[in-house]
Amino acid sequence: MKNLLYVIVALLLVIWGIIFWGFNSSGAVHLLLAVAGLIILIRLIFDKQLSRK
Repeated sequence: MKNLLYVIVALLLVIWGIIFWGFNSSGAVHLLLAVAGLIILIRLIFDKQLSRK
């Protein structure tokens, strides 16, 4: 399950890069980057909390 989150993050980053550099992007495309960053932060936070127990 935890590897699936990294796959989702990678896909979001790739899609963001294609849209950002391939098309005339607006500010809404940066939402993909923000979501990918949020998934990474959530994963890091919960991983550290679970390893303490």
